[in-house]
Amino acid sequence: MIPREVSLSEKKTSFQLSELQKAVLVGTLLGDANLRYRGKWCRLHIKHAASQLPLVCYKREVFEDITSMRVREFSQRVGIRDYTFAEFVTLTHPIFSLYYELFYKEGKKVIPHNIDDLLVDPRGLAVWLMDDGSAEYAGASLQTHGFSLADVIRLMKAIQGNFGIKVQKRRNKGKWIIYFPKSSMEKLKLTVQKYVLPEFRYKLLPYSLR
Repeated sequence: MIPREVSLSEKKTSFQLSELQKAVLVGTLLGDANLRYRGKWCRLHIKHAASQLPLVCYKREVFEDITSMRVREFSQRVGIRDYTFAEFVTLTHPIFSLYYELFYKEGKKVIPHNIDDLLVDPRGLAVWLMDDGSAEYAGASLQTHGFSLADVIRLMKAIQGNFGIKVQKRRNKGKWIIYFPKSSMEKLKLTVQKYVLPEFRYKLLPYSLR
């Protein structure tokens, strides 16, 4: 039997990001994922509400070759209520530290100035939509509340430039979100639908069509 520490070391040594992993990493960093240092290098932390378990399992499968932890479900008190979450973390690796330098400034997540070079794969847009997308009355939106206006505009330019999908910015709860109007929904579906897990395709169906 190979000692655990040896097998983990081999995983790290042989690991290189595949095109799919690059796309999913960018998409999930735009959404709910976080990178954090643990020792010398960073690791990727995926955490969603338990209702999004299929998405957590999908990401765990994508990063199988740099992850030893199984998906863990647990309860956590938020405010006065208990909620159930699902999570996993990858092993630490220098590549995650490189992405940390791109996506974080003084510990806060930001949008890299070269996001138009990073968000180029429709699978990344699909993952972002599964993370932070919402159906609207006539269109859909990406809940970008955590980003500045400059960041949101940068993201809009990347979506329009790389995928040819027209988007708008809208005020929501005092912050800016990205809105896909009715006229853009068909192009959005053609771009991402085959990469969106069945459990999340409702995000591509506006309320007015239900």
